[in-house]
Amino acid sequence: MAWADVLKAVIPITVAALAWLLGQVSFTNERLIKIESAMPALITKEGVPTDSPLSAERRAAMKEGLQREINDLHVRVMLLEQLNKRDLSRRE
Repeated sequence: MAWADVLKAVIPITVAALAWLLGQVSFTNERLIKIESAMPALITKEGVPTDSPLSAERRAAMKEGLQREINDLHVRVMLLEQLNKRDLSRRE
């Protein structure tokens, strides 16, 4: 087999491999650009993570629920204090 025949067989394979490699580099570059464009929304310039809309919504709902519970407990404590005062005034 002559070197010319070997080159004829290898060159198309090499060109196809290079084309595939360039396609993969391009695809990876597009993914990286997409990720980097989303990063400012997640991390501030100071490097502090920010909330995604879903976690901010969950935290707001949790905060609202906790405030309701705190208010409920505050009312219960006031009622217990009033009952305690009433019991103390009856004993005197």
